[in-house]
Amino acid sequence: MHLWTDQQREALLLLADMFIGQGQLEKARVVLEGLDDIEPDRREVIKALSLAYLRAGRHEDALAATERFLRLSAVDPSTSPILLIRGRALIGMGRDDEARESFARYLELSEDR
Repeated sequence: MHLWTDQQREALLLLADMFIGQGQLEKARVVLEGLDDIEPDRREVIKALSLAYLRAGRHEDALAATERFLRLSAVDPSTSPILLIRGRALIGMGRDDEARESFARYLELSEDR
């Protein structure tokens, strides 16, 4: 049983998205990690968390979050933006060849739209 209603969890996700948009990445991280503790398999939370980590320069954490997302979900055109986050995290870690593969896969899926 969740302590938070669906509406409250959605509101927290929107708040975190606003924090990311405003560059308040530490606030976003705190909200998103809390949501992730409540619903560890929720793809929207993991995707937002990976973006917050990426923008904060926490490339290893961003990569780990994208890998979790990819384990939970098949990559298709609707989920392919996670590959961009993954690629940017890999670049930040100096893993350029893997990043290129991630970007190439994203482009391939984008053509399917």
